[in-house]
Amino acid sequence: MNIAQSSPLYEYWNSDQDENDEKKRLLKLNSKEPASNLFRNEPYKWENLYQSVVQNVINGDDSSIKGLMVLLSTISKREKDIVLKSLEILLDKHVISKLRNEKYQDIKSSKNFYTVFRTLLNIFINPYDLELKKDPKHLYEKTGMFFYKFRKIVLLNQ
Repeated sequence: MNIAQSSPLYEYWNSDQDENDEKKRLLKLNSKEPASNLFRNEPYKWENLYQSVVQNVINGDDSSIKGLMVLLSTISKREKDIVLKSLEILLDKHVISKLRNEKYQDIKSSKNFYTVFRTLLNIFINPYDLELKKDPKHLYEKTGMFFYKFRKIVLLNQ
C-alpha cells in the first residue's frame, strides 16, 4: 500500500473520469463540512494536498496532522474509515488515533513556511503524476498537466 492507493480518489484517477466516475467520486463527499468544496470542485488540488500532507506526516511533521484532518473531514465517515484503515500501514498508531478521534478545530495551527511553499509547489508541478482527463480549468491544473506530459515524454525517450 502506498499513499496514492490510500486515497479515496485512487479509483477516480485510474478511471476515464467520465460522468459516472464523477458521480462515484461525489458519493464520497461530506457535504456538511465547509471545506468540502475543495473535494467537490477541485479533485486535482485535493489529491495533491492529500499526498503531500500524508508524506509530511510520514516524515514526522506533526504540524501537517491538522491539514490531514481537514482533508479527511471533506469525505464521508465511511470513506474516512476506509482511508484510515489503509493509512494504518503508513502511519504511527498514535497519529491514526488522533486522526480518528480528534476534531481539527481543537488543534492549534503551527505555520511552517517551508512546508507551505513545498505543498504549493507540488500543486503546480504535479509530482504525483495525476492525469486530468478533462480540460484543466485552473492555472495549477494546466501547469500540472504540462509537467505530467513533459515527464511522460522524457521518460519515454530514455
